[in-house]
Amino acid sequence: MTNIAEQIQRIETDRNNIRAKLTELGLADSTANLDTLTTAIQSIENQGSVSATVQEGDTYTIPKGYHNGSGTVSGVAGGGSYNLQSKTVTPTKSQQNITPDGGYYGLSDVTVQAIPTNYQDVSVTTATTDDVLSTKVFVDSTGKTTAGTMANNGTVTEKLDTTTTSYTIPKGFHSGTGTVSITTETKSATPTKEVQQIVPTTGSVLSRVTVEAIPSEYITTTDANATASQILSGATAYVKGTKITGTMANNGAISKTIDGLNQTSVSIQAGYTTGGTVSLTNDIENALAEI
Repeated sequence: MTNIAEQIQRIETDRNNIRAKLTELGLADSTANLDTLTTAIQSIENQGSVSATVQEGDTYTIPKGYHNGSGTVSGVAGGGSYNLQSKTVTPTKSQQNITPDGGYYGLSDVTVQAIPTNYQDVSVTTATTDDVLSTKVFVDSTGKTTAGTMANNGTVTEKLDTTTTSYTIPKGFHSGTGTVSITTETKSATPTKEVQQIVPTTGSVLSRVTVEAIPSEYITTTDANATASQILSGATAYVKGTKITGTMANNGAISKTIDGLNQTSVSIQAGYTTGGTVSLTNDIENALAEI
């Protein structure tokens, strides 16, 4: 069983709810006790379904009390006519409340024209802030006016050479009038006994190097077959690309004699000779005379 304290609490809660509603309706104050609240409720008249017709220019006072919500109040011309207005409006970015002008009883109809052509459906917009220049604004897909963030690099000009061999194009917009270029030059060189490095002038790039023919004093020695012993001592020559110093003895002028009695030949030493003579002595003549 519910105890007395719980019952009292329940009654106080019900009283407070009834008091709050009657205070809201203006039928009691916020300190009214249960008896006062009961009297206020009993004083409410049940008007049931209230219906009335009102002629143009007349008013109808709705009776005080409870209404079940099924009644109606309607207007009749009463021998006169309602002066209604037809209106046409153009959609705007701000909400519009369309009301009749002075002298009109009400609106017969309102025509809402098509959205003006300068208003577009932007729901298909795909541009983002990175796609639009930082000095420009656009309307995004939600209809919000947004500022672009794309960098404007304007006219970009860069010159490449043998030191600066590449150029990194910065992110952003380019005017299209800039250039990335190189300065070309041509050079020529004559073969020498030493290795040559043909390099461009600072700031330029070689487009062509012309190598002159081997000078006439340089010939191929691949078909030479002389050896050191076949070259005069002190003289040099190139054989198959190698420099050779001769070893052949230089004997100068040679002069030899043969007596004919005891000598029948003489030896000529190996080497170069400028010439000379080999002759017989008169020994053989003298011997014949003595016989």
